[in-house]
Amino acid sequence: MSKHSYWHRSSLYGQDRTRACQFSPATFARYQFGNFDHFSGPSGYEDTTHFDGFTTTVDGAGTINLIDRVGGWLQLVSGAGDGNGINFQQEHETFLPAANRDIHFGCSIELTEATQSYFFAGLAITDTDIDTGSYPADIVGFEKTDGDANLEFICDSTVSGALGTTDTGIDIVAAETIELGFSIFGITSVRTYINGVENAATYMNTVANIPITEMAMAFSLRTGDNFVEDMSIDWYSIVQTYS
Repeated sequence: MSKHSYWHRSSLYGQDRTRACQFSPATFARYQFGNFDHFSGPSGYEDTTHFDGFTTTVDGAGTINLIDRVGGWLQLVSGAGDGNGINFQQEHETFLPAANRDIHFGCSIELTEATQSYFFAGLAITDTDIDTGSYPADIVGFEKTDGDANLEFICDSTVSGALGTTDTGIDIVAAETIELGFSIFGITSVRTYINGVENAATYMNTVANIPITEMAMAFSLRTGDNFVEDMSIDWYSIVQTYS
């Protein structure tokens, strides 16, 4: 696998656009561990607030649902009250940035509302309330805050003591699917990818900002007005390489 990898259509590619890995159980052999779901077959879904292996926390009102859509999709739905929403995070913190241990995260999502909504997709320490204004101290991922459509990337650790948030220069468009991915290379740099294209604006090599602690994959959605909003997830993938 080439040094700089990125996600595109649920596959991990090298910088030369050679497909390094299209996920299936067999391909996990090249990684120490990982997690992948396309929501198109048997899954951990139990009901509107329970998904096996994940902690689902409702703020005010919110649900998770498997929806009838080609390819299989999981939908996070907020309540109708301002700030209502749902936090969806793996139960265990299994990903730790470390030297020679690259982490690759990717997902494909779609939001019904581009402006009056908050969302997060990425890695964070265990936290039941991941949203703007109450981010945990150690976090890496994509976010959009209420009041604008700006897609931002956040990377922060307790070491830096300040949020490392950067505007990607890309706007979220309502009802339009967007692929998001990032790679943490050891403990030295982070690269992000949007629709399979590296986002130069968010390249980071500030070591202090990379969280050197165990984290879990997380998604979060909140409405920014008094209307029900939703975020649909087509697929997510996250793996960490052997040393």
